[in-house]
Amino acid sequence: MVLVATVAFGALAALWSVAVPLLEAPDEPDHLALVLHLADGNPYPEFDGLQSQAAVYRMCRVYVSSIRACPRDDEVVSPTGMRRHPREQAPPKSERPAWDDLGGDEPVGALNQMPQHPPLYYQLMAGVLRVERAVNGGPWSLDRELALLRLANVALVTPLPLLAWWAARRFRLDQATAIGACFAVFAVPMLTHIGSTLNNDNLLNLCGALLVALLAGVLRGDRSLRTGLAVGAVIGVGLLTKAFAVIFPPLAVLAYAIGAVVDPDRPAWRESVARVARPLGAAGLVSIVLAGWWYVGVRLRTGSFTPTVEDAALTSALAPAGFEPRVGTFLGQFLPAVDTRFWGSYGGYPVRLSEGVAWLLTASVAAAVASALATREAPGAAPGSEPARRLATAWFLVPVAALAVLVVGRSWGIYATTSKLVFAQGRYLFAGLVALVVPVAMGIRRGAGRWTPFVLVALAAVAQAHALRRSLADYWGGPGLGPRGQVRALVAYSGWPGEVVALFGIAAAVSAGALAWTLVGLARTDPDEPDAMDRRGGLDEPAGAPDPGPARSPAVGSVAP
Repeated sequence: MVLVATVAFGALAALWSVAVPLLEAPDEPDHLALVLHLADGNPYPEFDGLQSQAAVYRMCRVYVSSIRACPRDDEVVSPTGMRRHPREQAPPKSERPAWDDLGGDEPVGALNQMPQHPPLYYQLMAGVLRVERAVNGGPWSLDRELALLRLANVALVTPLPLLAWWAARRFRLDQATAIGACFAVFAVPMLTHIGSTLNNDNLLNLCGALLVALLAGVLRGDRSLRTGLAVGAVIGVGLLTKAFAVIFPPLAVLAYAIGAVVDPDRPAWRESVARVARPLGAAGLVSIVLAGWWYVGVRLRTGSFTPTVEDAALTSALAPAGFEPRVGTFLGQFLPAVDTRFWGSYGGYPVRLSEGVAWLLTASVAAAVASALATREAPGAAPGSEPARRLATAWFLVPVAALAVLVVGRSWGIYATTSKLVFAQGRYLFAGLVALVVPVAMGIRRGAGRWTPFVLVALAAVAQAHALRRSLADYWGGPGLGPRGQVRALVAYSGWPGEVVALFGIAAAVSAGALAWTLVGLARTDPDEPDAMDRRGGLDEPAGAPDPGPARSPAVGSVAP
């Protein structure tokens, strides 16, 4: 089932890659410009060494719906203004220009801020285009190259449900809870939107999910050198992707410390420290070797580990006369923006979930987490004290909390200087999402029991159906234009031929049907057989995970036998 769910998630993300107009995603024009610059064989620029390219913005004015993102000369810019995409106005697919045809690297004045990030993600995406051009004997049209890059990002996020399941299993949760964590990943439409577009968050989110899965086993006593080396490799890749990965090393240290504290067979403190020092030291060494060169080099060249062109643009000159920053005013703007943008505020934000629905979903998550921490007979309870069990469970909240601190701090600093709300992005929390879904599934397991996977898959189905329907109607709709006409407009503007777009829809439908079939089989599982759901889960206990010990009764939260 877990493998089927993972394939279904990938098919869903592929469908999202065509549901939203090209370049209609956060900073997608700037991400694309840097990838194209590298694909042409240019070296990675300094943080302030790349100007925006005219070619990308010429494309942007054709495809993007949000007028604010790429205004044309005759349009009035407004935060919510949108342009429609009538089918008859779509450029003929056989005549669409390539990168060089649109002007290539011709600069347009403004600096591209993306070179402030480490190079790994952009070099990987540029490598995708180099392979495509080598195989094809030349570049595709620019719209099709972006469509291909979107699919490359779909590949990056497809493993997230599998990693959520693996994290829960390494934490020794039973199969119902682990499968629930797998399906909880589906319930955030904003994740499938971002995951289907060109955005460096996607590689960071994959690293965050893999790190959480590895450290979930550490919380349960995994002190192997192999795990330590893997943790270091993931941290290094994350740091070469985005500076937000700065939270990863403290997460690892905290997980090893908590794992030592909650170990029911904890040896003397000196021996306990020795057991932790070896894998943790290996992790630190590997991560430094992989990523240290980049940050040291940037520091030597610029005087900062994370320089950005925003510092020169976001100054006090933007604030009105007499402006005084107020915490209450800031939070009144910041919290609703982050909450809505976490659950579903797509592209340039003209298509979004209602604020009330977003707050309801957040309240539900909070209630589930509180249940996971408060219940005594909790999912995956360790054979130790109740405070120790809660401490280990609470670790899964730290990734999102740490990312939230970074986001709040940066956004407040900009607000206090400029009076503007910037950096209030819920998607910046997604690197910790796989950690968050574990206690959420634990809490729902408390109330729903063996039906936890079904509750979460139902929630995910409603959320995704609503989000896709809104995107189809709002991005591709028009006066008197029904779903069939909206789909035709989508196909006309897509970078892929209509047959490929149809294939994405068929793949999503078939994988959803396969998932429904496995759920029917799961529903027939005899609840009096505590190991039956484990047999239907699709995978065995992860290799190398610590022995969970003897099976317990099938009470809520029992350890998988």
